[in-house]
Amino acid sequence: MRVSFASVLKGLIAVVMLIGIGTGLYAAHSRLPGLLQELASPGKHPTVTPGQEVIVAIPKGASLSQVGSILQEQGVISSRFVFKLVALIRGEQRKIKAGDYALKAGSDAGLVLDQLISGKTLMVTITVPEGYNIFQVAGLLEKQGVASSDEFVNTARDKAFLQELGIEGPSLEGFLFPDTYLFRYSEARDHRLIVRKMAQRFFQVYDEHVRPIADKYGWTTNQVVTLASLIEKEATASEHGLVSAVFHNRLRLNMRLQSDPTAIYGIKPMGTKITREDLDRKQPYNTYQVSGLPPGPIANPGKESLVAAVKPENVDFLYFVARNDGTHQFSPTLKEHNHWINIYQRRPRAETK
Repeated sequence: MRVSFASVLKGLIAVVMLIGIGTGLYAAHSRLPGLLQELASPGKHPTVTPGQEVIVAIPKGASLSQVGSILQEQGVISSRFVFKLVALIRGEQRKIKAGDYALKAGSDAGLVLDQLISGKTLMVTITVPEGYNIFQVAGLLEKQGVASSDEFVNTARDKAFLQELGIEGPSLEGFLFPDTYLFRYSEARDHRLIVRKMAQRFFQVYDEHVRPIADKYGWTTNQVVTLASLIEKEATASEHGLVSAVFHNRLRLNMRLQSDPTAIYGIKPMGTKITREDLDRKQPYNTYQVSGLPPGPIANPGKESLVAAVKPENVDFLYFVARNDGTHQFSPTLKEHNHWINIYQRRPRAETK
């Protein structure tokens, strides 16, 4: 009697399946006393609407029993007993991944197990654009439900928290590195944790690309970041090194920096039209009224501005004026600067930069 290869293969598959089922049943049977005890003590059943989305946090290292309890207590499954039984029979009790999940109340235990094994956790993306100041970042986080704007600004000025982060400036301004950050849903409810990650990213970039040069010339971190923030607000396209050169040259000659954005920092939203009244207002950050750098940064600079602050172009420019096309015209003298003002601004005006 001949036996075909196909018949042998089918037989082997059947044997493997039986072994797998047997192993799962054995695992379930070995834990039967505990499972029966859980069945007798079903735990909490919150009032939730079937199909309602529930955000569930599965801690790292949680046991199968703990996961089942969390799911049942939040109304995702009706019985942690059934959930554990399914996991044991399928032999997948160790495949559950930690994280935050968006699950549906009253779901099938097997379906929920599949979701927890998939690792498709709920994440929150937070993007801080280059040049945003703490007030703008506060508004960004408030829109995402992380923290109220006032709460964030108060944290940004908390001296004890700044000291903990190793920040010597008057606030978090300048140290919230512009980047895109990915957080677990539960993490994104803690704005201090978010700030720590942004500050860690800042120091990672600063230590690698900026600090060696700053230390060589004896510049403090606050000085570099403050100057970089002015460059960030003034420079466009590939002009960072040129704008930095203008500010370095002015500082060397004891000329006021006369950077427009400093005149409204902390007083009016960035991007607001700057008036003569703003330029004439006496306040610590207004570089039209005070000499040298302001007491701290006015925005959060990106890597290009941070590097430019310690690597200015080797030019003698002292002035620049907007060409109204996204770039600036640079000049070494006031006479030449006024010439370009007449061309690009269509009317003479007093020295501005």
